[in-house]
Amino acid sequence: MHLATIAAFVLAVAGLVIGIFPALFTIGASLLFFSIALLLFLILRESTLSHIRVSSPRPGEGTRYHAARSGGASPPAGKTEAATTESSPPRRQA
Repeated sequence: MHLATIAAFVLAVAGLVIGIFPALFTIGASLLFFSIALLLFLILRESTLSHIRVSSPRPGEGTRYHAARSGGASPPAGKTEAATTESSPPRRQA
């Protein structure tokens, strides 16, 4: 990612320098727009990849980072039971 970021900034500077000349304005503007699009893509890619990266590099600990979850907090064991016929109210027969 760092290489692509450097390339985007080099393209932006080249677009600014080339854009000074009136005959080459369209090429300079194209380079500027391409570098802006590349930077926006890199920002989006980094923000989406940060949610699925492994937080611990040690093998065997494959916990993933999720923005909505707090780390290590699990619900109590009694709260995780599924509904069964014994816990559900009886059905009405019509």
